[in-house]
Amino acid sequence: MTVLDLGNNIKRNTQIMSSRYAATVSTPTALDLKDSSWGVIHFNVGSKTGSTTVYTYTIEESSDNASFTTVKKFVDGEKSTTDSTIVIAADGTGQEQTYMVAFETARLERYLRVTCVKTGGGSDTIDTSVHIVTMPDYTGDADAPSFSI
Repeated sequence: MTVLDLGNNIKRNTQIMSSRYAATVSTPTALDLKDSSWGVIHFNVGSKTGSTTVYTYTIEESSDNASFTTVKKFVDGEKSTTDSTIVIAADGTGQEQTYMVAFETARLERYLRVTCVKTGGGSDTIDTSVHIVTMPDYTGDADAPSFSI
């Protein structure tokens, strides 16, 4: 059986650094999904200060790395009309959680990024980090790869 070496084959892209986030908008550099077959987006959302601000994390895609649109959720294998967003409400709902979003690159355009928009005013801040991790296309001789670390 062929072993796929995760440590030397994954791509990791930091979208929002682990920090106390206070900016109004975060639009990080997109990750090129070329030669990747699947991946996960890891959202680590910590505590939020204040009670007036809403933080909206949006997963966006682009074919040209210039014009981005919001990725739609897939439900039962079909693209829905619902945007792929995570909202941390003004009352703090949704905070202090870890969110994992898995995706297949065949269902997306070539470039992927996660933006965060702060609305509602106030000087609220939130502890947060967002990372995209992708795995390359696998063309080994086994039916399914064995993973080793």
